[in-house]
Amino acid sequence: MTTGPSRSLIGVTVAFAVVLTVLLGLGLWQLQRLHWKLALIEHIAERVHAPPTPIERVLASSPAELADAEYTHVALRGRFRHEAERYLYATAEGDWGWDVITPLELEDGRKVLVNRGYVPRARKDRATRAAGLSDDVITVTGLLRVTPGGHPWWMPAGDPAKGEWFWPEIGAMAATMYSEGRPPVTSFYIDADPIAGAAPPVGGATKLDLPNRHLEYALTWFGLAGVLTAIYALFAYRQLFPSRRISQP
Repeated sequence: MTTGPSRSLIGVTVAFAVVLTVLLGLGLWQLQRLHWKLALIEHIAERVHAPPTPIERVLASSPAELADAEYTHVALRGRFRHEAERYLYATAEGDWGWDVITPLELEDGRKVLVNRGYVPRARKDRATRAAGLSDDVITVTGLLRVTPGGHPWWMPAGDPAKGEWFWPEIGAMAATMYSEGRPPVTSFYIDADPIAGAAPPVGGATKLDLPNRHLEYALTWFGLAGVLTAIYALFAYRQLFPSRRISQP
């Protein structure tokens, strides 16, 4: 009498189908992420290498336009207010130090926060880098960064008394800079471009080498799905055709 599949085979088949669906879903998701990442890299490259947009045009943008302005190359003209600079934790070349966040007062009185770049912790004190503290009206170019929302739970809290932060809490920084007068814009800040031979801080804080390992991850998930399928096929064959097993001497 012919019997149906064993209960063990049915159970394994159900488990196989569930796990295979998950693995294939993860692989397809990584392929979607790959297309998204490639489009993002191309989008950023176009903006980074475009001629600078006047900051006045950005300031006139609607909230929706501003939210989509990340990495726009901009130009500002004004005077740095070095006495109000604040510090954002950063690393460079295997060491740690601070990115110097300084308000730049535009010619119309508005203030925009500029990440002027990195200084080693030994040069956090302005007295150690007087050459980079010009009071002249200058033109600054850089990349617009939209202020991130929230504060990740794993990041240490900032220390406003020392002017130190570990997350770009632009609103909190700006609130400690001026007790009166026109406050700085807080919906975005600017990562200044690097200037060859300039005194510290060293600009270019934006990391443009975005990691893209989504194809590798997709192939890993699809590879696991293939291995799982081979194991299941062997198991099912032995369950359905037990008399065909190779006998051992």
